[in-house]
Amino acid sequence: MAINPFRSSTRETLLDVPPDQVLEPTTNPATVPTSAVDVPGRLLNSQWRKIITSIGMRHGLILSAAMILAGGLDYIVNVLVGRWLTPVEYGVFVAIAAILQVFLYLSIAIRNVVAFYAAELTAEADQSSLRAFVQRAWRWAWQWGLATTAVVMLLSVPSARLLRLSNSWPLWAAAPMVLALFLRPVTDGVLQGVQAFGRLGLVHVSQAFVRVFFTAGLVALGCQAAGAIFALPLACFTALVLACLWLRPQFRVVEDAVARRVSWHYSACTLLGLAVFGLMVNLDALFVKRFFSPAVAGDYGPVVTVAKVCLFFPMAMGMILLPKAKQRHATGRDARPILLVALAGVLVPGLLLTTVCFTFPGFLVNIVFGAAYSNPGIVLGLACLAAGLYAGLNIWLNYALSLERPAFVYALLAVLCFQGLGMYLFGRGSLIHMTTVMVSGGLLGNLAGLITTWWIYPTSKLGHVKTIES
Repeated sequence: MAINPFRSSTRETLLDVPPDQVLEPTTNPATVPTSAVDVPGRLLNSQWRKIITSIGMRHGLILSAAMILAGGLDYIVNVLVGRWLTPVEYGVFVAIAAILQVFLYLSIAIRNVVAFYAAELTAEADQSSLRAFVQRAWRWAWQWGLATTAVVMLLSVPSARLLRLSNSWPLWAAAPMVLALFLRPVTDGVLQGVQAFGRLGLVHVSQAFVRVFFTAGLVALGCQAAGAIFALPLACFTALVLACLWLRPQFRVVEDAVARRVSWHYSACTLLGLAVFGLMVNLDALFVKRFFSPAVAGDYGPVVTVAKVCLFFPMAMGMILLPKAKQRHATGRDARPILLVALAGVLVPGLLLTTVCFTFPGFLVNIVFGAAYSNPGIVLGLACLAAGLYAGLNIWLNYALSLERPAFVYALLAVLCFQGLGMYLFGRGSLIHMTTVMVSGGLLGNLAGLITTWWIYPTSKLGHVKTIES
């Protein structure tokens, strides 16, 4: 069932123009009535007014502003931690944060599935089934979250040796975040599915604000990298409490209600795509921590932090692109114009930041992180270029999922294998070679998106479905 949160009962198109206003073919513009000439302009202005004032536009602006603000606060935390900790300790922080980022992208699959079914049940006005579904998802998240957290804690000691950490405390500090990444996607997915975008944005922003204070306090107490890492699960659970307060009606006991079954095929495809993307984006930080000295890994920390700026906006853009492209495709309209706008919105800022990083690498690191870190040189520009290309991959991934096109997911998995092999063969002795391989992986991934999704045309359904306002 296609979900349409931005439904409009009417849609004004050229097909709706009264017969007496339709322009007849003519070679003399002077003979065309003025009222008829104005019809296309009036219709175009009307369409733009509808788009600008639509609920979808307001939801997009609210969510984008909240995600950008939350991402900016998280970025500030990373910068402050880089200034407060020694380069070696900051290298530990960056490596553990990269692992958590992989878990984060995996958790987005849970959020997407919960949001889909919550939206479907909301459209059907079946509150009993919605509550049953939410409670079933909540129990599932607790069960698997606790089990996965226990496994992560057991693997902390061997993982610390693999990452050449002096002790396992940073990994143990990160373990509670695994449980949070099972629980938070359920509440976030429900808020997204019932279209409570304002509350969803406030949850993200509140977590980012609280994290700043927790991080400052724990680092001031002398907890070093472990304290900076533990501040994240503390802030995440604080925001989880806020989300649960808003979702209290969904946790009321229901009787004789059957929870909606989940399509595991779509869920598995979504999980695989997000896992591949998350690993590709964070592979460099783990690679450097594993194959380079602690000093080099510490100096590479600012490079990772600066490059992540390119991924702030794509996260919000992807959340908006997926349902919008799905709606257009389901109603027989070409979704590629939205795709092009999204790609331009993430690639152009990334290229501008890359230019700055190529031009002033030492100045940027010194002014943002202080004089304790070495000048990264061309490595900073290459890493930012790769991150900018990865931002494009996030758009292609959401577009492919909206079209239910798993071919791109499999192609992206092949690109990840190519990139990992190239980094191992050529990047173990040179950061320049490593980041060059990352750039080639980003280029191949975008090319794979073009090949696997661009030539898909929607089946025309005009006259058979209700049109929607996008």
